Amino acid sequence: MPSRTRALHLLIVAGILSLSLMFFTGCGQSSDQQALEKQKQKNEELQKQVDKQAKEEAQRKAKEEKARQAELEEKVDDLQQKVEEQEKEQNQTSGSSGTSSDDSSGGTIENSSTSPSQAAEGVVVVSSDFNTAAATAEEAEVINAAINYYQYAEIGDYYTTYDLLSYEDQGYYTVDQWVSSNTVLDSAAGEFVVTDAYPDDLGLGLPTYAVTVTVYAGDGSSFNRTTYFVNEGGGYWAHYLNEEEVNMFDDALY
Repeated sequence: MPSRTRALHLLIVAGILSLSLMFFTGCGQSSDQQALEKQKQKNEELQKQVDKQAKEEAQRKAKEEKARQAELEEKVDDLQQKVEEQEKEQNQTSGSSGTSSDDSSGGTIENSSTSPSQAAEGVVVVSSDFNTAAATAEEAEVINAAINYYQYAEIGDYYTTYDLLSYEDQGYYTVDQWVSSNTVLDSAAGEFVVTDAYPDDLGLGLPTYAVTVTVYAGDGSSFNRTTYFVNEGGGYWAHYLNEEEVNMFDDALY
């Protein structure tokens, strides 16, 4: 075959090969592009599903939280009504006997005329062994602060008990951690009776009282606990957790 003809033939073959390569390359790129578009569409659909589920979950939690708050508010109202009724009965008893409930005391202690066996759920009382009539004004403030704290614990209002914690304990636990640990421990199942209160020094640089309580657990057992209340200013006595309580709440979290 003449060299010129052979060269022409080679050029034709090379052209055909080049066109074929371009064709198959174009087909490959088109196929890859389609695959990418399909994957992108799937990702977008998946993201829409995730967003929808997240929105539904947020709405569900908000609805549950609203119902929980309404239930707690109802419990608090019931508790307040019970306390007012008991105070009314106490005043009537004091009036009929011709004596005053705070004639020898520097302050009046809440629920002092109700015995533990008569106390309704959510009403914390002081043990009859404690001489409430001899309590000073400061002792009465501390005992009333303890009564207030444990009444909210009994009705399961852990958000309010968090508000009644000392600044130090609020700095140690977040509100969610506090609610979670109390829920795990089922603090609301217990009943509390204040048995004593006396000044103590924990080296905190704040006026501090030790408050002893008897805890009646939901399983029928009971035990004594010494906890603390500190004055953080303005006559406000906050609940200061002791080491045993901190360990207990930590264990419930972890």
